Amino acid sequence: MPITQSMPNAYLSYRPVTIDDAQMILDWRTSPDITRYMYTDVEYDLDKQRAWIERTQHRSDFHHRLICVEGIAVGYASIQTTDAVAGIGSIGVYIGDRRFPATMTALNFVHSLNHAFCTLNYAKIVNHILGINSQPLRSQRFTGYRPAGILAGHAVKNGEPIDVHVFEQSRSDWLSFRRKFKDWRDWDGQQWPPELYETDASATA
Repeated sequence: MPITQSMPNAYLSYRPVTIDDAQMILDWRTSPDITRYMYTDVEYDLDKQRAWIERTQHRSDFHHRLICVEGIAVGYASIQTTDAVAGIGSIGVYIGDRRFPATMTALNFVHSLNHAFCTLNYAKIVNHILGINSQPLRSQRFTGYRPAGILAGHAVKNGEPIDVHVFEQSRSDWLSFRRKFKDWRDWDGQQWPPELYETDASATA
């Protein structure tokens, strides 16, 4: 069981997505600065956005939150199952409101990976990033991922083929890598400290 404590660094937190967030998320998702880095372009249709949020509330293979800085929603994070049998998922993140410095949202990956591996018990996270999206390509190794290959011309944006870079991280790798950040929180503020995983560490040593 996780250990629940008051959350340090409270300026960075997460809250559930509701129907009332549909307009804000749609505006973010369809903005040029975000949609150009996505596999698909979303139609600007508020009713469809609301219906999508409603559907996600009944899915067990999809989890999402709004990233908040000082209580203000500034971005979106999701974890989606891609292989239920093998326990593999993917994480997606974007920052839609850039009124705060990037340093205040940079560590959201710690809480997302804690949520994926500790709360949801995924075995591996595999992310696919468009080759034109330079910032996350640079940051993947900083967040503990290792490159797993490049899919040449695997995506098409505006009629142009784009390479897709694949990065992966296992649960055991994250439990070791995350120690440098000393932040054991998941999206809901629950703590998953290293002592809960001493058995895991000894088994992989």
